[in-house]
Amino acid sequence: MINFFRKIRQNLLSEGKTAKYLKYAAGEIILVVIGILIALSINNWNTDRKNAALTRSYYVQILQDLEKEKVLMTDANLHIDSFFTRLQSYKDTFKEPDISIWGATVGIGKVFSTEAGQGWNLETNTNTIYTLINTGDIKLIPTEIRNMILDFRYKQAGLLDYAKSQSVIISNASIVTEKLYGGADLPTRIGNQPKLLAYFNEEKIALQSLLELEALLYEEALLLKNAYKRSLDLIEDIEAIKTVINEELTK
Repeated sequence: MINFFRKIRQNLLSEGKTAKYLKYAAGEIILVVIGILIALSINNWNTDRKNAALTRSYYVQILQDLEKEKVLMTDANLHIDSFFTRLQSYKDTFKEPDISIWGATVGIGKVFSTEAGQGWNLETNTNTIYTLINTGDIKLIPTEIRNMILDFRYKQAGLLDYAKSQSVIISNASIVTEKLYGGADLPTRIGNQPKLLAYFNEEKIALQSLLELEALLYEEALLLKNAYKRSLDLIEDIEAIKTVINEELTK
């Protein structure tokens, strides 16, 4: 084809038909430009098609991740509800007259149960959002949805940082308390140890133990209360993101 066009140009030049040659050359240039534009259009169409398929794949993965995240948060909040039920039960013991300090201390131990310690899961299931951010594919997501996702990720990270920092403070304080007064299961282990019971029955020791455990209980309750509220806010964000993504998938 190139040789064909070259022969035409040579013939026009050899015959001295300069005007026709210029018109022909201009037409040839136009054809080349049109060919390039068509090729670029096809290439852009293929790229857009691939990006659209990739975006839909991301949407599906995001929906799956967010649903797992919602389940985790909902389950964690059920454990938090259980914690506050036990806390209220402990507070109600003070309505009874003349409860012993040691008895109150034992009551706090029931609030700090193993279940309560394991109840609030700090793990997350939003791996697709991390992938979008780290690969730069977040730009494939429409601006409105992208902003919602990034805002969710920001608030989620803030909740995790807050919970972890407060947990470290509580953990460090509880270690000091445990070194002085033992663990929550101490009463069940020293029931037949008169000397140990005598030590803990001393009013000063019992009162100090109660006050320190009360302080830990307050910090734990504050952490879980704030975490509960912030996780509810995140669950609302999850539902909002799911709604707009499902709308995109139905287009």
